[in-house]
Amino acid sequence: MGFNENLRLLLIQKEMKQADLCRMTGIQTSLMSEYISGRKSPTIRNAILIADAFDISLDTLVGREERVRYSKRADHAYGIQLNESMDGLSEKEYTFVLDVIKAMRQHLK
Repeated sequence: MGFNENLRLLLIQKEMKQADLCRMTGIQTSLMSEYISGRKSPTIRNAILIADAFDISLDTLVGREERVRYSKRADHAYGIQLNESMDGLSEKEYTFVLDVIKAMRQHLK
């Protein structure tokens, strides 16, 4: 997955809007749009700002690291099963699963 795909996925995962990320990083909205669409790549400085905003490493941001695990309690049997089930999904499939989980959590509140 490329930088722009990771960026879109992180926005979804963190339930953030582009405007939120722009406020946190100080990066202009138009420039962030170009990063998200893949028309431009960020400077190192801006990539660091974005990684810091998401509290992740640059390697994770640019896809050099294994996808972030989906459960903070990976030692828990359900967390392990969820991690194994999510490995290898496409971005579309991954996003769908996240949307289902979010909808279920809202329903259960």
